[in-house]
Amino acid sequence: MDLFPYKYRPYQKEIVESIRNCLEKRKHLVLESGTGSGKTICALSAVLPFARDNEKKIVYATRTNAQQRQVILEFRAIKKNFPTETQGMLAVALQGRSHMCLLVRNNPSLEKGSADELARLCAQEKKKARRNEDGCEFFRNCIRNIEEIDKAMEWIKENLPLAEEVLKYCEERKICPYEISRNLVGDALMVVVPYIYVFDSTLRNLLLDWLGVSEKDVILIIDEAHNLPDYLRDLMSTYLSMYALNNCLNEVENHGDLSILQGKLSIYEFVEKAKITLDELRKDFLGELNDGEKDALLPPDSFIEELFEKIDVDTKEIDLVIDALIAYGEQVKRLKESEGKLPRSYIYRLGEFLSVWNTAHEDFYIRLIVDQTNGKNPRLELYCLDPSVGGEVIHRFYTSIHMSGTLSPLDEYKDSLGLPEDTDLISFPSPFQRKNRKVIYVGNVTTKYDELKQRHHLMDRIESYICSICNSFKRNTIVFFPSFELMNAFLDRKITEKISRKVYVEKREMKQSELMDIVRDFKSSKGSILFSVIGGRISEGMDFPAEELEIAIVVGIPYPKPTARQRGLQRYYQKKFGKGWEYTVKAPTARKLLQAIGRLIRSETDRGIAIILDRRAPRFRGYIRDLTLTRNPIHDIEKFFLS
Repeated sequence: MDLFPYKYRPYQKEIVESIRNCLEKRKHLVLESGTGSGKTICALSAVLPFARDNEKKIVYATRTNAQQRQVILEFRAIKKNFPTETQGMLAVALQGRSHMCLLVRNNPSLEKGSADELARLCAQEKKKARRNEDGCEFFRNCIRNIEEIDKAMEWIKENLPLAEEVLKYCEERKICPYEISRNLVGDALMVVVPYIYVFDSTLRNLLLDWLGVSEKDVILIIDEAHNLPDYLRDLMSTYLSMYALNNCLNEVENHGDLSILQGKLSIYEFVEKAKITLDELRKDFLGELNDGEKDALLPPDSFIEELFEKIDVDTKEIDLVIDALIAYGEQVKRLKESEGKLPRSYIYRLGEFLSVWNTAHEDFYIRLIVDQTNGKNPRLELYCLDPSVGGEVIHRFYTSIHMSGTLSPLDEYKDSLGLPEDTDLISFPSPFQRKNRKVIYVGNVTTKYDELKQRHHLMDRIESYICSICNSFKRNTIVFFPSFELMNAFLDRKITEKISRKVYVEKREMKQSELMDIVRDFKSSKGSILFSVIGGRISEGMDFPAEELEIAIVVGIPYPKPTARQRGLQRYYQKKFGKGWEYTVKAPTARKLLQAIGRLIRSETDRGIAIILDRRAPRFRGYIRDLTLTRNPIHDIEKFFLS
């Protein structure tokens, strides 16, 4: 059945056929097709009829809420164009409690709770509501007003709302959007979720319970898949900071101390020794003075052995210490639960950290000492080198489809995730006319750290390029910086005061709703400027069609920082695949560049020009084939728009 709701553009029919072929052969698929080429609608039109006809469910995993929004909009288009063929088909957009729980959104003290902490708090609040002991008013209204809930569920089935529309609807009626969305999952053919619902085992099992299926009956779609390896590394990594240890001491002071190891020491004494050990490792491996972020590799047994030597206990007793810390922390969590507080225990987290730190396989992890704060808050970090450790679950699904506009080299992606050797690797060229996009670079600036530090005029020159371009063309322009740190350096120089147009600024700490507000305002205004960061929420997955974005200024090359963590990753890939630099430096950097540039062209009628402010740009000609040098960017931009 063809459920494609639009006129096919170049390569879209081939993309649909490639996906159908993999579904029928039950093979995994890694699919690369340029940004704006319609991968989402191609995937949905191929997968929806197959899933329905073969009694499968679809889990569509996205990295950001903006990507989730696009999936629902395309599903609406299919339903509108094929009402008879899609009768009864339901898609539900499900986000985490931190976004969908009105109790959390209305209480700043709960906003940063982890998925586990919010789940426990939610369960406790529900118990109270069922026992008529107050509890969450939104859940209480759900169980007391069944008619209102039925109306809400029918409204969702009829209107296929976005997650933010569900939130607004439920907030007006003071009912729980998370509970209502969860209840609808069982009726859905497709559920659209953040990555964590697939790769966190607790959330995945909850989701499968709601769907009423096992992994083998689910087709998994990974959107913006180039993000997945780094996401999995972060998910499987953990850290312990001085800040967390200080919170452990506060927790003991507030809830009482406890003797462990048959009275050999107390929890408070153990934490104090852990603080001393952490600080000594910082001094030994990083020195007293820091210049920005520093990190260093640690021997696998350094922290545990030095800590247990200080407390005069054999390291063989570490499991007893861990058990005692976790038991203490569990009591604290229960007490906070009963008080309606976020059930967080830093002692519990310390026990979990020690357990993982002590047992993590040396083949897949490195241990680091990291400091970004001149000794105020150093941390130990257990960093996962191999994303396939967290991606193993992919093999359990019926099949998986991994899509992105920037996945090359496809072998690297397949190898990183440990996908089967017979995985189909398919790449399609951009369907848009080359004349509609131009990419130029300037040859007399760079954001290379050493040169920026030594040649102070480089900042002046980069600033001059940014200001002259922004002031010369009344066209919507995004300025992409390689990091928030460099963006802030230009903001400190009062660059926005030298630009004669409205400037919007993305900030690291912005909530998603705040970010969407400034993006909406930027899109709706003519000739505005938006400062953003490559690899962030704006540069990946957000659409800026037609005049919403016509000029992209890329400030520098977003190479990964040359940290001990990065060097460890590069060594690991060199040892495993013989392509350390290509897989861990060149390919990820090219993907970030292409994602940012890809915001310009989202349809066959869009036109846009990108300017890379860095002389190192030619290193990526293999990825950006239309890249050309400019000696006069203002002239070349003007010429492009006049052509």
